[in-house]
Amino acid sequence: MTLLTAEDSSALSQLASNWVQQKAVEQNAQSAFLPAGKTPEGLYQLWEQERPAWLKALSLLQIDDVLTGAERGVFRRFFETRLPSYRSQFQWIDQADRSADLGVLGLGLNGHIAFHEPELPPRFFSGCVRLSPTTCKTLNLEDGTWGITYGADAFLRCKSLLMIASGESKRAVVARLLAQDQDLPASALLQHKDFTLIVDRAAYP
Repeated sequence: MTLLTAEDSSALSQLASNWVQQKAVEQNAQSAFLPAGKTPEGLYQLWEQERPAWLKALSLLQIDDVLTGAERGVFRRFFETRLPSYRSQFQWIDQADRSADLGVLGLGLNGHIAFHEPELPPRFFSGCVRLSPTTCKTLNLEDGTWGITYGADAFLRCKSLLMIASGESKRAVVARLLAQDQDLPASALLQHKDFTLIVDRAAYP
């Protein structure tokens, strides 16, 4: 694992963009998993402002979404509003049956990646899952909400993986990840041969 620290969320976004560009060019990548959420918003804002030419060559795969309740489809709407210039490049998660060359991931408070929750097996590839109470509370969803998601097994098939974490609320789970806590779904990614973690100062333990 490669660990990089950024001074703040803005610097984190720039580091993340540089990582995606470098890997996309080096590996002639055709596709990338992308997460919704607060942490990558700065990255997507940067891409909308700069419109990098290399990004136009990538198919962008949505990694998860909400399936039930009032917020059904909220992550697709997130991408449609945060990355409108790249809407035609997205492959939505309707079937969750694809792989990607690159993976960009966030980190949930309970260690989930996408909606790969702690009770799911480490080699989970994709499917429909009941979201944990912690995830529902964090996302302001009704208890018992279902989602559709890719899991660690899908992400481990990427050529290169990047995880980003920002803010004090992520400090404890980042510490657990760095300690290789096997109760975290995210810990499965530590076995990947090209895994990079970028955290800002607030999230660094």
